[in-house]
Amino acid sequence: MLRLIFTRHGQTKENADGIVQGHHHGNINARGLGQINSLIERLRKEKIDKVISSDVARCKVTTQKIVEELKLPVEYTSLIREKEDGEFVGKKSLEVKWEDLDGNFENRKAPNGENLIEVRERGRQFFNQVLDKYSKSDKTILIVSHGAFLKVLIGDLLGMSLYDSIFKLFIEHCSMTEIEINEKIKPGYRINFLNENNYLN
Repeated sequence: MLRLIFTRHGQTKENADGIVQGHHHGNINARGLGQINSLIERLRKEKIDKVISSDVARCKVTTQKIVEELKLPVEYTSLIREKEDGEFVGKKSLEVKWEDLDGNFENRKAPNGENLIEVRERGRQFFNQVLDKYSKSDKTILIVSHGAFLKVLIGDLLGMSLYDSIFKLFIEHCSMTEIEINEKIKPGYRINFLNENNYLN
């Protein structure tokens, strides 16, 4: 049985200020550092074999603290980066006029950005790569990524639309979501828990 534990990076100053970040790194704030420390203590209860992390700096900061404390190997990938919002990055999210963009909710995108369909395709590619490499193992892998990306990936696994994934799921910073990969389960995986956060202050 393969276990995948998904978490979101610690809160950044930009998160707290409502700034669109996309692939830009963001700056982990004091609350975010506290969340990371709480997550590390929670992870001590798990037998983590490896960490796979987004290569965006706010995830790398989170991941480095985890792997240094827990002495784990780490792999970085661009596949699980946050949704890229192009020319909207750096702007207040409340000031962005998404409804003025061409297309519908799923396929509209900021100039030089990507849409939710493209994010979903990255998520599917990543999940399939992990299955191809690890599905026959008994490993537990921690995956460190971003809020919107994780909503899309997890929502897709649950059979949710992109709209419902974004607006009906919530992934808190440094929370944990576990997916079990098991051939005895149809369709081969199940979500054991979603957005566990009781260990966070």
